[in-house]
Amino acid sequence: MIFNIFFTPSAENDLLNAKRFYAKTNEALGQYCVDSLMLDIERLRFFAGINPNINGRFRVLSRSFPFSIYYQVIDDQVLILAALDNRQNPKSIEHRLTNS
Repeated sequence: MIFNIFFTPSAENDLLNAKRFYAKTNEALGQYCVDSLMLDIERLRFFAGINPNINGRFRVLSRSFPFSIYYQVIDDQVLILAALDNRQNPKSIEHRLTNS
């Protein structure tokens, strides 16, 4: 099955924030970060649902940056809930996921 991918507004904002953070160091690095995260997300078209399920949300680790991508599978759709930096306080990650 090939899944369709959709983003919540907060997940789109997460990607923009990641790009901005790394662009402070180097503009190309910011673009590379978001491109890498999008590639990780695109892989979910084929492999959604095989990742660990944490409180009803699947989590895939980014291959290139210290980010986790949280998503839900609904029929033939993948809903990206968040793309969060793993270096932040785990409590803030938990709080964010319970409010999305």
